[in-house]
Amino acid sequence: MSGPISLLSPAPKQASLLAPLSYGAVESSQTPPEVQALPVFSQLLERLRAQEAPNKSPMEIGFEPLTSGASNLEAYEVYATEARITLRAHQTAGFRHAIHTLIQWLQIQPEGQACLGLQVQDEPDLPERGVMLDISRDRVPTLATTCQLVELLASWKINRLQLYTEHTFAYSAAPHICAPSSPWTPSEIRALDEHASLYGIELVPNQQSFGHMHRWLSHDSHRHLAEIPGGVQHPFHPLKQPFSLCPTDPKALEFLAELYDELLPNFTSKTFNVGLDETFDLGEGRSRAAVSERGVAAVYLDFLCSVHELVASRGHRMQCWADVILNHPEVVPDLPSDCEPILWGYEAEHPIEKEAAVLSASCSSFQIAPGTSSWQSFGGRTDNCLSNMKSAGSAARTHGAKGVLITDWGDRGHLQPLPVSYLGFLYGAECSWNGPAAEGRTDQQLAALLDHLAFRSPSCGLGEFTLELGRAADSCGVKTENLTALFYPIGFPERTLPDERVPGLVPESYERGRAKISELKALHSKISPASGESSLSHDEFSWVLDLMDTACDLGTARTSSPPGQTLSDLPGTTGHPIAERLRELGNRHADLWLVRSRPGGLKDSVARLEGIAEALHPTPRDRPK
Repeated sequence: MSGPISLLSPAPKQASLLAPLSYGAVESSQTPPEVQALPVFSQLLERLRAQEAPNKSPMEIGFEPLTSGASNLEAYEVYATEARITLRAHQTAGFRHAIHTLIQWLQIQPEGQACLGLQVQDEPDLPERGVMLDISRDRVPTLATTCQLVELLASWKINRLQLYTEHTFAYSAAPHICAPSSPWTPSEIRALDEHASLYGIELVPNQQSFGHMHRWLSHDSHRHLAEIPGGVQHPFHPLKQPFSLCPTDPKALEFLAELYDELLPNFTSKTFNVGLDETFDLGEGRSRAAVSERGVAAVYLDFLCSVHELVASRGHRMQCWADVILNHPEVVPDLPSDCEPILWGYEAEHPIEKEAAVLSASCSSFQIAPGTSSWQSFGGRTDNCLSNMKSAGSAARTHGAKGVLITDWGDRGHLQPLPVSYLGFLYGAECSWNGPAAEGRTDQQLAALLDHLAFRSPSCGLGEFTLELGRAADSCGVKTENLTALFYPIGFPERTLPDERVPGLVPESYERGRAKISELKALHSKISPASGESSLSHDEFSWVLDLMDTACDLGTARTSSPPGQTLSDLPGTTGHPIAERLRELGNRHADLWLVRSRPGGLKDSVARLEGIAEALHPTPRDRPK
């Protein structure tokens, strides 16, 4: 895969060049009504008409059924040469894919040159290719931002979207819990559902239903439903909080039924992801006796089956995370027959193949969820992301998974801006559509794809910068999982060194990191944004670089201190300048946040930086007299 065809994403299964397009007026009188109604068809006509030439034959666009070759319902063919474009597909989804491919083709042509003709035969590896956005860890995107992302993902042939929800839907009975987060309202969900449908994306409802309910259970109004009402230490908040619902309490199911009845009518999808993962405290509180008598797996499975009854009785097919059942593989054959578990694993070394084989042996349908590696990093983890996506796509093809769900989390303040995740979205889409071609992608090709298709600014350099930004922490020489050494000083200020999360962390680690960031700042300064998206991303990346630089200063100070010393033990001459920089970064963080995201959650996210600043250099009102 080379030349201009390498700039199509996902790479088509087969593609070749034809004679250049050369035409006058564009005619589309034979367009099927269902295709004519597609927004992307209007976009295609606009691009074609922008290149009309006088005194040429009119461009004819024909739509024909796909009668030979691929039986995949999303398969399509494109034949575009001189003054004729023929698109073939089995159904509207295939025509939509064909149109997206043509739009990309027109978009990547050099200005002032005739557009080369193109012949494509294409179909996806997997029927479901999804993205899941975390909207529950502070950052809740606006409707406009999410609609724009839908259009971008659809152009990469993604056909599913989930909004990971704990408390960020505006449930009418719980404004004291949901309202502070600037939640999605029913009317907004319906609007997004309609917009996504126009672009061939199914918006799948998502609501946590067992663990990860701390945002609810920390309130007295819901504390009685918790496994441990007094709270437990968990990874998603520095304080002890109730975390999971009590699976032996019938009122927990009544509570979920109320949530489902309010949430589900706003979606046209009949799939529903109920979560059920990471039940850290199961059997440690109110369900202790049941777990002691019957075992944790049996108690978990009973609750899963009860939730399944709620979902099925409302006409939906249930998805759930597979981590707990994979810890007890003996229960996998006992899952409800139409339950679709989702295997998740976000490290390059995660045993995705092994776990996929377990699910494949007993489940009629399952999915695999890799991650963008954006969270707890500031700027991403490029090589972990690429390896994780490859493994997920390969295991999905080998073991017959129904699809891949690309996850994008926001742990500890969702401090990474959206464009850090573009690489994972794009490359995950490629691995889901045409895995073998994706595995052969070079850095140069991925950088060019990001410039052309994500940043809408060909050759601006943001693509190359994105890849290298996600390797900044590698220079520290510290092996980490689910975070980077550059994120650690900001994300985990309450911990003391040495720490098993960052083994071997020393002052030299941050010296090397600072040198890499200096190189990245030089690269960043040479970028010339040429679109609104590239300009905004350029500003967001500037903030990331400055935050990484400040993390190096803080990391150097922490690693230079005696073992066991806390953040507030740092001397003022060291801590005060860092504190001032963090406050300035907090102000910039707020300004950038509000361009793409809602105000709810911003206070908590900024507090991550402000809290460190206060520990290093208290503001006058907090200083002791």
